[in-house]
Amino acid sequence: MTYNGREVFTEDNFSYDRAKIGDLVDADVVMEAMDCLPPACMRLGCAQLGEPYSHREDPETGKWRATYATFKCLQGGWNKGVWEYMGHCFRGETTERGKDPVYC
Repeated sequence: MTYNGREVFTEDNFSYDRAKIGDLVDADVVMEAMDCLPPACMRLGCAQLGEPYSHREDPETGKWRATYATFKCLQGGWNKGVWEYMGHCFRGETTERGKDPVYC
């Protein structure tokens, strides 16, 4: 399946290990993520896996916050839509930002 000439990943070929920001996925990938655990955020504009991926320093507050695997709906809706993988974002956000921890 394609959307605007780009491949749309399905449950059969989507992998969080290989996912890149901007990858497109079908609604089944998002629904699987939302059914895995109670979601961190679940609205049409932002769907986030319930388990934090990591923590980053929020540049606005200077505090450490959890980040979550995040999807944003581009077209359609929950059951038939095309979604974009947005990376690991703060709760309720769809832009990956902040500083990763520095390990010595």
